[in-house]
Amino acid sequence: MGDYNWFSHQNIEVAADGMRDEAKKWYRFSDDVTAVSSVAQSLNLEASAFAVTDISGVVSTFDLKAGYDKMYEWLNALFQQAATEFEGMGKALVKNAEWYERSDADSAQNFDQIATS
Repeated sequence: MGDYNWFSHQNIEVAADGMRDEAKKWYRFSDDVTAVSSVAQSLNLEASAFAVTDISGVVSTFDLKAGYDKMYEWLNALFQQAATEFEGMGKALVKNAEWYERSDADSAQNFDQIATS
């Protein structure tokens, strides 16, 4: 096992390609959540949807609509944040693959220099 070249171009390429493939998944996740976010933003309900008969008088249409609006805004913000975070993860993986290719090539050269000294 001592002759195995851990820093071979092929090994580095396989690892970097794996990171790039994983990045594609995160970009797809971002696209999927962006689509969900677009649909969710168009699904707002009007106050009339919350008209109920409450004989106690404790809960009003306004209260129900206000609660719904808070949840609606919170969920839409989460969808948008998820899309941004997922895209960021994809970008980070691509950057990491590029860094890995550069740094491993440098490490291999440095190790070769140390080993021959």
